[in-house]
Amino acid sequence: MSANATKANLIDALKQLRARWSHIKMIWQDEAALKFEQDVIDPLEPAILSAARGVEHVGELMAQVHRECGDDHRD
Repeated sequence: MSANATKANLIDALKQLRARWSHIKMIWQDEAALKFEQDVIDPLEPAILSAARGVEHVGELMAQVHRECGDDHRD
């Protein structure tokens, strides 16, 4: 899987998480839900976005390595 595909999968998973959590929040509205959102859901977005940037950076580095080594084959 390419770095771009991996990054796209991470971003898609984040969008799905947001949509599903939005639906769940309409049903689950108590202190436990608020705590879960603060402790679990809220920290995920910056972590996922950071991971996506990291994957993108690794993809750029791999492309540079391929160019510098003269290897045009990319998996």
